Amino acid sequence: MNTEKDLSPLTPNIVRALNDKLYEKRKVAALEIEKLVREFVAQNSSTQIRHVIQILASEFALSQHPHSRKGGLIGLAACSIALGKDSGLYLKELIEPVLTCFNDSDSRLRYYACEALYNIVKVARGAVLPHFNLLFDGLSKLAADPDPNVKSGSELLDRLLKDIVTESNKFDLNNISMFCKRLRC
Repeated sequence: MNTEKDLSPLTPNIVRALNDKLYEKRKVAALEIEKLVREFVAQNSSTQIRHVIQILASEFALSQHPHSRKGGLIGLAACSIALGKDSGLYLKELIEPVLTCFNDSDSRLRYYACEALYNIVKVARGAVLPHFNLLFDGLSKLAADPDPNVKSGSELLDRLLKDIVTESNKFDLNNISMFCKRLRC
């Protein structure tokens, strides 16, 4: 990541902490991002919200550096938490970089991606249903993951998605049949 880039509205302290190897420091940065996004929500500044999400995705979650990717994932989850019910307006931008991290060679990063997506989905609830195909494809890859932590995380996410589908009357049950045939359920 280019440290000379202007990553505002993220402060230099947030950027430094997102890149840190220690989870605790990345967590502190995520809490700061959550506050920042809540301020933008209060100001009704969707441009600034999208800008923060774009920075977290391109400069962190999709970075070549593993600690930066981990920082980006926790930052994207923090954005979703701060957005609350409005997270549905930004789901494509929040979900896609996280799903990309499902393919990472580092099992810890795949686990963090699973955790981030769980938090995003938990906040967005039924708003994720239009993205079900993407989510299902990502989950189907993790269901066979050799790392037990990743597999456990994917099972938690799977249960959450099943709960959301069950409580929704907007979901096309024919899609479930199609996916089950694909997986031979």
